[in-house]
Amino acid sequence: MKNYLTRALGLLSVLLFLCSCTPLKTALNKKFPPISPIDQQYISVEKNLSELTDFKPHIGAHVNKDIIVQYLPKEIKRVTEGINDENIIVQNVNPKLSFDQQGIFIEADFSVKFPKYEIEAKGNFLGVTAISTQADSLYLRSALTSLKIESIKFLKHPKISQKALAKLIAPILKNYINNINGQIFKKPTIVDIGWGDSYKLSLKEMFKNPDTEIIADSIKVSRFVKKSSGRIQSDGISVMAELVKDKPTNVNTTVTSSISPRTNSELSKIFKVFNEKYNDIWLSVFEPIDIKSSITAHISKAEISSIFNEAFSKPIILKQNFIIPQTAFNEKLEVKRGDINCQKVRTDFKYPDFKGDRCDWDCMHTITVGVCPFCRRVRLEDPVCAATRRACKIRVEAERVAWQVARETARIAHQAENEAKVVACNVWRETLDFLALGRFKGEISGDGKAFINLQSLSFNQELSEITIPYSGYVDATLQSNLELKPVDLGHIFFCFSDYDKKVTSDIDINIPQVVSKISINSAREGENLLLNIKPGNISYHASINPSPLHSLLLDPRFQIQCPISLLLTLAQIGVAAGEFLNMVKLAPEQKLLLLGQTNGSYPIDNFQIPIKPIEFKINGEQKKSLIFWNSKSIQFTYLKP
Repeated sequence: MKNYLTRALGLLSVLLFLCSCTPLKTALNKKFPPISPIDQQYISVEKNLSELTDFKPHIGAHVNKDIIVQYLPKEIKRVTEGINDENIIVQNVNPKLSFDQQGIFIEADFSVKFPKYEIEAKGNFLGVTAISTQADSLYLRSALTSLKIESIKFLKHPKISQKALAKLIAPILKNYINNINGQIFKKPTIVDIGWGDSYKLSLKEMFKNPDTEIIADSIKVSRFVKKSSGRIQSDGISVMAELVKDKPTNVNTTVTSSISPRTNSELSKIFKVFNEKYNDIWLSVFEPIDIKSSITAHISKAEISSIFNEAFSKPIILKQNFIIPQTAFNEKLEVKRGDINCQKVRTDFKYPDFKGDRCDWDCMHTITVGVCPFCRRVRLEDPVCAATRRACKIRVEAERVAWQVARETARIAHQAENEAKVVACNVWRETLDFLALGRFKGEISGDGKAFINLQSLSFNQELSEITIPYSGYVDATLQSNLELKPVDLGHIFFCFSDYDKKVTSDIDINIPQVVSKISINSAREGENLLLNIKPGNISYHASINPSPLHSLLLDPRFQIQCPISLLLTLAQIGVAAGEFLNMVKLAPEQKLLLLGQTNGSYPIDNFQIPIKPIEFKINGEQKKSLIFWNSKSIQFTYLKP
């Protein structure tokens, strides 16, 4: 009997379940009427459309729906199934997302258990994800908007009526929704776009020459979001932001909601207006959205130009050590045939004067005659002395005759030698148009320091050109070692013997202010994008004091030791230097250095501005981007894996 009663009660409970579940579901579902997402979408469109008035975006970002689908459902499932409540146990939640007209819609089947009442329920809930921006991050906050019970299963016979049970379960489900919403809003899905609020440029990374010392103030430029506008459509979420230098104050974040309910037709109409205007603004600043990318951020070149111009508004002083490479030469010194007068090979006849003995000594002697006081003094010639003197004169005269004969012989021989030299010189001269008299050898080197002052660099909005005003000066020392070596007849017409001259000169160059416009080229180096800027060479005219060549020509030793000086117009040293250099085949830069007036150019080091890839972060998970140099913007893209 007992078993029969038990089976009867069990059958009764099944019948009661089959009969009562529909009223219970109806009662519960009445407690959770669906909230119209159309109104929420309309409000969002209104708000973002209003932001487009006088909107000048500098940054644009797009998050593809695939990456949102990858992360957001997991977060909803984790939070939902993690609800810790003694009255309800969430057994399973499987969210699905869809995107349309400023809304991300969440739909999920769920299974829950109410331990206190021994009831299991299955159903479906709907939700909407709202987007917002803060600094450089995109926040996705989801909320459940409605809940629908599909089926109810009684694990045991209920002890209360269905109406009462509905009243008891409804608050639990409502609390369940509130808890889920609270948890999701507490920790939204965050996508860090990575543009930050400040930019730092390292001058050390820009100028890589170890010999360059840089003097400049530290560079830090801040940017803050003035206003932004976001759009949700079927391919994902897009956000544009306008930046300002100073952090905005009293920003109005209030969303004005529409008073009357909106229809789907009204939503479609306003979204079309918004979407068209959004696209127009986006394409005026950035390249079209690449739907193949998971996350893309664009920074307009105009804004980067503004950042660079602010960063480089103060002077940068470059101190650079440099070396004038040693230049050596060993060239023939040649003169034209017409410049050589072979009569000059004649040498004056020189013969030692006659130096015979002198035979003019006095042979007279004074003697006393008579007896004093009646005596007298008489001068008489000494016959022996006189004979000796006569013999001396005869000998000296013979020597003089011999000297005269020898001198005449030597004179005739010298004259013959001179004539032979003239004949040999004429033959030699007629052989060549240019005659080599010797070699002009030398080494020139130096070092110094350049000071370049770069004033307020200015980038154009396309980042294709930079204007650089600069000025500066150079201090340098020039070391020169010059040597003249005669060859062949050079000992007659060039220098009697080898001649050398060492000169230390100072080089002072003042570079007046010049404004130069330079093209900017981009290149990739590893992960970084480099903006290559080649300022080019600074042209200058420098005076060297003292001039190495002028020091040589004005050296008294040179004028005495080197007959070549007779061919030069030393009265005008500049003309003389030109005449001398016309005899030597030197390179132009060697001539300029020797003359002491050199035209040249000083190269300013190329410098580079590195742009590093930004890292997107989704709930803390890093996604490194690739960099692309576009016509309107610089693009950072994380491609789909």
